[in-house]
Amino acid sequence: MKLVNPKAEIFSQGEEIVSGQTVDTNAHWLSQELVPMGFDVVRHTTVGDRLDELAALLREISDRADCCICTGGLGPTGDDLTAEAVALAFDRGLVNDDEAMAQIKAHFTRMGREMPAINAKQALLPQGTIRLDNDWGTAPGFALQAGRCWFAFVPGVPYEMKNMFRERIKPIIARNFDSKPLRRVVLNSVGIGESNIQQRLQPVRFPEGVTLSFRSGAAQLQTKLLFEPDFPEADIRLLTNQVANAIGNPVFWIEGLGESTANLVGVIDRLMQQYQYRLAVVETLSGGNISARCAGQPWLRESLIKPDMVELVDRFGLNQPDEQEDASMVKSVTAIAELFQNEKDVECVIAQLWCGCEQALQDKTKTVRLYSALATPDGVFEYRAKIGGTAARKHTCAATVSLDSLRRYLSGLMNR
Repeated sequence: MKLVNPKAEIFSQGEEIVSGQTVDTNAHWLSQELVPMGFDVVRHTTVGDRLDELAALLREISDRADCCICTGGLGPTGDDLTAEAVALAFDRGLVNDDEAMAQIKAHFTRMGREMPAINAKQALLPQGTIRLDNDWGTAPGFALQAGRCWFAFVPGVPYEMKNMFRERIKPIIARNFDSKPLRRVVLNSVGIGESNIQQRLQPVRFPEGVTLSFRSGAAQLQTKLLFEPDFPEADIRLLTNQVANAIGNPVFWIEGLGESTANLVGVIDRLMQQYQYRLAVVETLSGGNISARCAGQPWLRESLIKPDMVELVDRFGLNQPDEQEDASMVKSVTAIAELFQNEKDVECVIAQLWCGCEQALQDKTKTVRLYSALATPDGVFEYRAKIGGTAARKHTCAATVSLDSLRRYLSGLMNR
């Protein structure tokens, strides 16, 4: 079964997924694993607890895919139908696997419990399948070849599924498929949207063998480059540099070129330690998110969290700013940053103010205005942003925008 660029599908089973009660994060994770391994993931499919429909889909997949990873439906209850669906689809009886039964009993023994009789169902595997031992839960998985497709069935619990994929499935895939791993390079950026990045990338020529895609998060965006296996290393680095230069300063870290990975705080940490700077923060809109993300860093010396602007401005003995005037808000947040810098005797201070009522904060259809100031040894720099989404997203975005202002300042020191 040696295949180059094999087609893969991901099949999720469960009424809770199709009804919207549970988000299928397993399919997302599995795709991220399979694509760099050289698979062409062509479908994600979900079916509820319906035996005939499960069996019908398995038969379809066996005719059109080379590999299929199936999650869910291996539990002990009546609505866990995966093994029965496989038996029905491919005319295989269910047989008791003695080793699987012993492992299930041992699992309950380790927990100090006696195995319920209902769990014996999990040891019934379709005839002729390969058992996939589950050292992380009760339900064993199994694998089989049906038609052109190699199937692997694992529990839907993400912790169990991920471990079984890494430890049980990947070694089999390496033996059975001659798929060459693709090379993935990810440019992480802050403070720029997908449409703006695409506009900046218009002058860049992307040759054959390269796939460009994007992934958005709260105030962060990933620009992903996927290279064919034989793409020359020198050309990978050349194109990556062209993309990074086109996007510009919003790029804070590039993954996939051999360097250790890092998040935004990790990048700031290296720079803060390099310059031996210390930081104090005054948080409003971020609601403690900056402090939480920087917790444990030796350079974080003080955190003041004051969501209420009136109380915060009074704390520093300032007049209340006019929320309708940008200049008034900028003047106040700049003064707070300078005063806190002198008070705490640190090199850097991040300070925030924001405009918008509590209703706007909680309403995901409304935006609020963030005013952020960064006090440094070279003066105070102010940043503004309009932030929308849920309250949680607003908190996260406010923290990310403010932290990135520090990252940009520190990165600028390196270019002097």
